[in-house]
Amino acid sequence: MIKIRQATYEDIPRIMKHIDEDWKKGHIMGNDRKMFEFQHVRNGEVFYIIAEDDTTGKIYASMGYMPMAEGDGACMSSMMIRALKNPEERMLGEEMARFFEANMGCRNLISPGIMKRYAKALAALSDNVGMMEHYYRLGKRESFVVARINHYERPDIKKTGVVLEPLETAEQFRSNVDLDEIAKDCPRRSMNYIEHRYYEHPYFSYRVYGLRLNGQLKSAIVMREENVSGAKVLRIVDFFGRDEDLAFAGESFDQLIEEGDYEYIDFYCYGIEGTILRDAGFVRREEKDTNIIPNYFAPFVQENIEIFFYTWHKDKIHVYRGFGDQDRPNHVI
Repeated sequence: MIKIRQATYEDIPRIMKHIDEDWKKGHIMGNDRKMFEFQHVRNGEVFYIIAEDDTTGKIYASMGYMPMAEGDGACMSSMMIRALKNPEERMLGEEMARFFEANMGCRNLISPGIMKRYAKALAALSDNVGMMEHYYRLGKRESFVVARINHYERPDIKKTGVVLEPLETAEQFRSNVDLDEIAKDCPRRSMNYIEHRYYEHPYFSYRVYGLRLNGQLKSAIVMREENVSGAKVLRIVDFFGRDEDLAFAGESFDQLIEEGDYEYIDFYCYGIEGTILRDAGFVRREEKDTNIIPNYFAPFVQENIEIFFYTWHKDKIHVYRGFGDQDRPNHVI
């Protein structure tokens, strides 16, 4: 009989084997134990749900997730769900989702990166699907390697005043950023989550900055550099605090572009008013834009990619590329 339960630490090798054999051969989460545990294990607790045959031990379905804060009522981001045809002909994906809702004490679930065809189907049934907007600011240059630019746009910056203050350690983040302000975020990400996700990553090096405006530091931003054939870009992967602070950060972003010789800075996001980012000099990339601002870098694919997400509750929610598994290595390092 197939039973659904939360995984244990001893289940990890079988889950990874299931991912490698039944999801995608060579998938990093099926072949890199360090990466698997970084995303899905805290203090011995494994953030995975499995549906297994209680006699043979075969895993027929699995669902990975990550708590974004501690305690009951925290939001969680879902990363991977895979269900196989099974002898009992059960809808295991749906059953795992119900098990998750009933047992995980979760206020909201955010699943970024769902396939476009599923997103369109879900959107026809409910209002729980959204698409992140993709913004970018080009550097002052005539040629591009990473981007493909058919119409060069670099709007004037409307507001100034934000100074980007490096937060090189989690302790600097705790000591300098107004934690009460970022606790208002929807979803809320705890300091433990921020420290683990961005300061303890086993492979990626993130650059975290506080946005100081009028002497106050009530917002923070997380970025990561990508390289292709000697060309570099800078990507915003997460943001905490007051949306409106971003409107005043355009000059500071330009300084980063010039100092790092970046082709551009880009930002996938949902929930931030477009006028805020336009005031900072960003351009929104449209779905059928002739400019190409790539999303995939490992391996590099010079295509525009839309990122869809599913959530239980969309009201007031913000979604960024750093949620779920949208910003992780795609191959074993």
